[in-house]
Amino acid sequence: MPAAPGSDKSTDPLTAGTPTHSGQTFEQLLSLLATSRRTIDIASPNLEPALFDEVKVIDALARLARNGRQSRIRILIADDTPVNLERHRLIALARRLTSTVSLHVLCAHPEWRNQTLIISDGKRAMLLEPGRSSKRLLENPVNVSPWTDIFARLWHASEESAELKVRY
Repeated sequence: MPAAPGSDKSTDPLTAGTPTHSGQTFEQLLSLLATSRRTIDIASPNLEPALFDEVKVIDALARLARNGRQSRIRILIADDTPVNLERHRLIALARRLTSTVSLHVLCAHPEWRNQTLIISDGKRAMLLEPGRSSKRLLENPVNVSPWTDIFARLWHASEESAELKVRY
């Protein structure tokens, strides 16, 4: 069972080295997801278990996925080895909602510096820097646009998760 958002997970070998986030970051993520009407794009090297392996986050994403035919959730990770996929609620959601949720893998790219990026409808975004609990919340589409372009290039360079297809 995942620890509470923002709690220390350093004793869990699956999340060792994963930054923890404040309750404020978690609440801002929930707000970003709740206001999304059509698309969510997530680029996260290890799917930030402190944020994305939480019931409230999965519920918000599932609501969006079931919102209509044009709903789309794209998840980009750096490593799809079984230890990174097993027991993660977001991966379970991707398995259940394959027509709406896509999982791709990109090991390395010069534009991806291991940040976690969440983009809502191309209009709002949250950027989490690796190894720190700092974040940037972008609420102006003009400021989000460059990040949307970067995500598009990362997605284009990525591949569908072969491990997800093989195992599930």
